[in-house]
Amino acid sequence: MNKGVLRHRRLRRHDAGAMALARAAGAHGIYVQNALASGLHDGVMFLLDDREVGVAWFGPRGNLVVVATDECAPFAEQIAVAVGQARWAWRIAMGPREVLLAMRATIPREPLVFRDQVYYVGTAADAVAERVRADVRAPQRDDRERLARATLALNAADLNIAPARVDRRWLYDTIDERIADGTTRVLGPVGELWCKLDFGSVGPGGCVIEGVFTFPDHRGAGLACALVATVLQQAEHTVSLHVAEDNQAARRAYENAGMREAGRCRLLLLG
Repeated sequence: MNKGVLRHRRLRRHDAGAMALARAAGAHGIYVQNALASGLHDGVMFLLDDREVGVAWFGPRGNLVVVATDECAPFAEQIAVAVGQARWAWRIAMGPREVLLAMRATIPREPLVFRDQVYYVGTAADAVAERVRADVRAPQRDDRERLARATLALNAADLNIAPARVDRRWLYDTIDERIADGTTRVLGPVGELWCKLDFGSVGPGGCVIEGVFTFPDHRGAGLACALVATVLQQAEHTVSLHVAEDNQAARRAYENAGMREAGRCRLLLLG
């Protein structure tokens, strides 16, 4: 049976075809929707017999998001080759299982992470009211050290990135940017915060939560659940996040906050 001919082209600025694919992908497409809306269009569009069926978008932080229809599955190896030949560097990729398996096969070294992720979504109407707290706040300058410790600990526990491998200048610059642009939320006193989360992407497609972390001595009190529920309750658009499939504690926290499962993907982090 002829499976068709797959070809590819570069993404265009505000690419309508890529935007349509990202919208159809639901939670997995929010990164791409927001990026294209803001003019970030580094990437590749895949066409099957001239029909637009997939997108590989390369983000400025070394992140790669592959959005593809089911028709792309037989072409996973071809897509992996095209991604490998693209001019943009990446370190962490998310996408359909078949495509990520093909990409993994092209990498000679052992990745730091290669696993299934679960997407969760919610809106303000879904927030569990009794979990919402009035003391959720944006961080201040005096929270920098605590935020740095949280980021290093989360990277080590969730992504197998040893603290010694993290560039401290980049780390503090990123924290300072997040404080300045208001893309982090925390619970706890200034300088001694207990729990934090970041907004990894915000735009017309919705908001993506990243980097949820509670310090070990404050776990068990429902802080992550409360933080997510509060952000959800305050959101103007859809809120999404993704989490390791086997991270049952985090998944329960997000479900108790009011979020619901909305799909799967594969995550690949290079070593």
